[in-house]
Amino acid sequence: MEKKEYVVAIDLGTSKVVTLVGKKSDNHKIEILSGAVSDSLGGVSRGEIKNTEHLSKALKNTLEKIEKELGISVKEAYVGITGQHIKSSKHSGYIFIENNDNEVRKTDVQRLNESMNNVQIPIGETIVHIIPQKYSVDGESDIGEPVGVIGKKLEASFNIVSGNRETITRIDKCLAKSNIKVSRHILNPLASAEAVLVPDEKELGVAVVDIGGGTTDLCIYHDNIVRHVAIIPLGGNIINRDIRYYGILERYIESLKIKFGGAVSELERPDKYITIPGVNARSSKEISFRNLASIIEARMLDVIESVNYEIRRSGYKDKLAAGIVLTGACANLRNLDILFRGQTGYEVRIAVPDVHVAENNRELINDPGYSTAVGLLLQALKDGVAMVVDAPKTVAVPPVSQSQPSVTANPQQATSQRPKFNVPEKDPVKKSNDTAFDDAEEDGKDDKPRKRGIFGKIADKFAGMFETIDDEI
Repeated sequence: MEKKEYVVAIDLGTSKVVTLVGKKSDNHKIEILSGAVSDSLGGVSRGEIKNTEHLSKALKNTLEKIEKELGISVKEAYVGITGQHIKSSKHSGYIFIENNDNEVRKTDVQRLNESMNNVQIPIGETIVHIIPQKYSVDGESDIGEPVGVIGKKLEASFNIVSGNRETITRIDKCLAKSNIKVSRHILNPLASAEAVLVPDEKELGVAVVDIGGGTTDLCIYHDNIVRHVAIIPLGGNIINRDIRYYGILERYIESLKIKFGGAVSELERPDKYITIPGVNARSSKEISFRNLASIIEARMLDVIESVNYEIRRSGYKDKLAAGIVLTGACANLRNLDILFRGQTGYEVRIAVPDVHVAENNRELINDPGYSTAVGLLLQALKDGVAMVVDAPKTVAVPPVSQSQPSVTANPQQATSQRPKFNVPEKDPVKKSNDTAFDDAEEDGKDDKPRKRGIFGKIADKFAGMFETIDDEI
């Protein structure tokens, strides 16, 4: 076994499993070497593992593709966790400075932080994160950086994030089925925030809202400190359930939602329809753009209500000068930022995790759905971790197959060896002959659409299963 400067991240989402491999680039950014996505196969519900066999199979799908591409065998990974079992509680502690000069040193701060591992938490739970909030020395409070301060007593308040021990152990067992050791568990909202935020936003105050398939993860920063985290048990899957009531087959729903779905019904045309193939040669079904948006808007309003509640509960409602940053796969929904802005009163931006990624990799992860996985890689690099992999001295990167979506930023550069993502295969669907599809895509999108990442490309690849109709009456 060789120690390589690789870091590996695994995001076990309700809808998708994302695995990324990266390393630190020369300019202190992260370079993504390879990545793969697989359907979760029903192994995860609302962020928690429900079927280890199904999820293990999905994970192996991603690992096999990456290992074949890079010529490595992954042995360790940083893994994200989420779910309703996650709890956050406030605690405080203190230590006495034992140095002869009474100067607080870095080792003293570490000693105080580590002492929080001994706080009492409910039976059956385990501590995931210890997040310092503020320090004080000899009663002088609100010291951001206590190292170097003169005093005899160092105190601090902490936000202790804990989770159900059995639920977290289930994650470890699932990865063990693929011979993967969990190097560290990282809370999903913390990882996502790390991937999409710039330092100014962390200082001014910002709420990162990551809307995934089964949960919505919230992280609030202020004065460069994580002040509040919450896991809301609502995500994009609640939209899917409502769409299914129209009699639409499950395999069409996600593509229908991402490709044509808007989050503000009044901004959609009522005379434009999407035609969906029927069941077993039965007549096709139609749903208007406006009706589809009405379904999405109603469920997103539920999510926003919960987000507003958590922001109020955090005590930082009036301290979010940088507003809200939306990310996660559902952030691809058209006009979602407009809906959030109208319902919360904050400025809103939709973020892809490219802030700390090398320039030549940015197209690869140009999708909000990769925020958690990229954030996990960043945390691994921050921790100075080098994953154990079994690798040959030289790693050959195969040429991009014509049958796979290319992620090369400049297709004209034939000599480029940038990685590609492997995406899950779907059952082939006959493409409609109706040429109105191209017009529908143009009309339904914003004037300046963002480039679509791999999650979006999955929907694009199978967009031909639908046809759109303009009602001229």
